[in-house]
Amino acid sequence: MTDVKVLDETGKHGYLQERIESILDEVVPVVRETTRLELPALVVFRIVAPETWQTDSEADLTGFVSRFRARRPRWHAPAIGLVERVSLGRFRKVAPLLGGVLVMGATTAGPAEQSQTMLVPAALAHSGVFSSSYYLTQLVIHELVHHAQNLATLHREVWAAEKPSALLRAGSIKFVEEGHAYWADQEVTRRLFGEPKDVHTAPASIQSGVYQDALKNKIIARMRRGPDIYTEGRQLVTTAIEAVGPSLFNRLWTDLSLLPTKSELKHPGRWAERLASGTSSTDQGAAA
Repeated sequence: MTDVKVLDETGKHGYLQERIESILDEVVPVVRETTRLELPALVVFRIVAPETWQTDSEADLTGFVSRFRARRPRWHAPAIGLVERVSLGRFRKVAPLLGGVLVMGATTAGPAEQSQTMLVPAALAHSGVFSSSYYLTQLVIHELVHHAQNLATLHREVWAAEKPSALLRAGSIKFVEEGHAYWADQEVTRRLFGEPKDVHTAPASIQSGVYQDALKNKIIARMRRGPDIYTEGRQLVTTAIEAVGPSLFNRLWTDLSLLPTKSELKHPGRWAERLASGTSSTDQGAAA
């Protein structure tokens, strides 16, 4: 049984709060059935101001690195500190554009068994999510899947050994997390509405001028020149799930060796074949 709690911390968006509650009531069982993952006993969605999004996102990043640092030898501290400083520096440069304009939703995983999603109404408006109830449903589904992923990975403690390095590069973890959530939101919207609904392929006309100007920011444009973890991640996950099914795919949430290698990110079929055989990346390397 999953208890859903939607909090309007701005005190100004009661209608949005009610809409998200209604969507969650509808999609929780469908997400569970589609992904074959359990959801946490408590799912929290928070409607927040951009400043709250920035502060809490930064705290989540710092908290994860701190938990990682506590598990590593003391002599690793300088390198971990460098990862933290570089990551926080990059985040702070773009946070105002991300939280207030570009980022539609963000789900964090704390040390306790509770993850939470933050939604910023201004960003939902700028991105065009408010232009259709379909897109808001897609977003809620996407973030809800991250709650299921967090529970499956013991709130990412299973992946603590790799996550900090992924903060500096487009590591396989982000491809899998976002690709899986994107695959799921398309499958669930297909079941609900007869066809998938995707705000990413919607016409640019639904976006505000502020949103389109933010995309032209030099730092944002440089970030976007890298691999598309959503589109490429979805292709990666779709190929794998079509080959092995959701249940076998879900083994990777607790087994780092099943994550795709750099080569497999470019060749999804090879990763799907390895998942089907149950071969770890370590075993594969030894065989080669």
